[in-house]
Amino acid sequence: MTVSAAADAKPPAQSSPAASASTSMPRRRPTHDASASKLHEIYDEMRTRQRKAIEKAGTMRSDPFFVPDAELNGTGLVPADALSGDISTDDRRCLAVSSVIDDSVDCHWTDAFHDLQRRLKEEFSPYGLAFSQHPPPVGAGQLHWTLIQLVGFPDYDTEVLLKQSGDAATSTASTANDGTNQSAFLSPEYLDCVQDSLTVGGLDTGIHIRYAGVVLVATGLLMVGVPSLDINAARDVVRNRLSDNNLPLKEPFVNDIVHSTLYRVAGDSAGMPKDLHIRLMKLAKEFENVNLGTVVLNKFQIGPASWRVLSHEMEATPPARKWELPVETPSESFNENLLNERGYTVSGASGAKLAKELRQVLSRQTSEIDDRKGQVVVDSGPPFMRPLSSSRVEDSQEGNMDSPGKKLSQNTAGVGMDEMKNVHEEVRERIDTLNVRDSIPQ
Repeated sequence: MTVSAAADAKPPAQSSPAASASTSMPRRRPTHDASASKLHEIYDEMRTRQRKAIEKAGTMRSDPFFVPDAELNGTGLVPADALSGDISTDDRRCLAVSSVIDDSVDCHWTDAFHDLQRRLKEEFSPYGLAFSQHPPPVGAGQLHWTLIQLVGFPDYDTEVLLKQSGDAATSTASTANDGTNQSAFLSPEYLDCVQDSLTVGGLDTGIHIRYAGVVLVATGLLMVGVPSLDINAARDVVRNRLSDNNLPLKEPFVNDIVHSTLYRVAGDSAGMPKDLHIRLMKLAKEFENVNLGTVVLNKFQIGPASWRVLSHEMEATPPARKWELPVETPSESFNENLLNERGYTVSGASGAKLAKELRQVLSRQTSEIDDRKGQVVVDSGPPFMRPLSSSRVEDSQEGNMDSPGKKLSQNTAGVGMDEMKNVHEEVRERIDTLNVRDSIPQ
């Protein structure tokens, strides 16, 4: 496997121009190395295979249902205009576990991502749909990530919609609490199994995805990434647990990559430039292994999904299950508390209070040392943190052999005293800038 250094480089994250719901991005969680290595191999093979197929076909494959973005500008037509003239919302659906990458998601895109988005809009909008974090009200598509399709587009009407007609003989039909038939894919048992399987598979906290390049496929351009957990292992848990519980699964293909659609060819292919596929291949090569940014996804849903995932389409067929995960793991939250100085000492004193107490002790010791200059007291622990005992001072002066501690001569005492004062002065200088923290959270 050959992966360019640029693909694995980790430049400083840059914020999207759109305002983010979060004021700052959580510390980026490292990618899952073993999973990332396998994914890079898949992406390399995928690029080669798709390029050969596109070159052999000599053209891109267009979705004739949609009108390209450029043809909608200024026309006043509603979204999802069909070429047939039937100006209606696209009602094609699949059933999927997905996460919408909208303005509520904390995305840190690089300059390369913004440049790629600009190029797609300026150079290719006459021939397709561009997907972005905040698409325009007409045309285009909503950036999103599909974790797994539970029912593909071809089977959705039969497996999900038909079950409302009362066909109880169908294997994927079940009975709802009100006695009516519903698709097994929408039953609480099914939804619980999928969500719980993902949790068992490791998706118990928001997933970090670093988009590390693009892949050109016959229908458009995909942004591919490497996640902070082995997402294919989590997908396999879903597949296995559904099978163990005799629950259905109608995957149209086995999804083993992490991708988000950036551009989809649309419209009448007869009116497209003959070199469109060549131009798109050049663009894909330019951004093949380029760091495009990192997102943290913690909001997921199970339900119908359209091709473009536009808000008005998703609202027309709302999800059957939605849930939100913590953005940080318990250990990440714990460490963040310490970094933000929200910790306490074992005694319960805050860092600021403890520092003040130390300064007071040091100040008192300075006065006592000045009063007893030339005298020394030996004991365990830091000398500058302990009041001097008059009885022990007398013992050291009189040479009482029964007194505790080791007896020093007056010359040695003078040297020790100077040394102790130097240490104590150094501590006083450092204590002014000391941030006291402890490992007990607030």
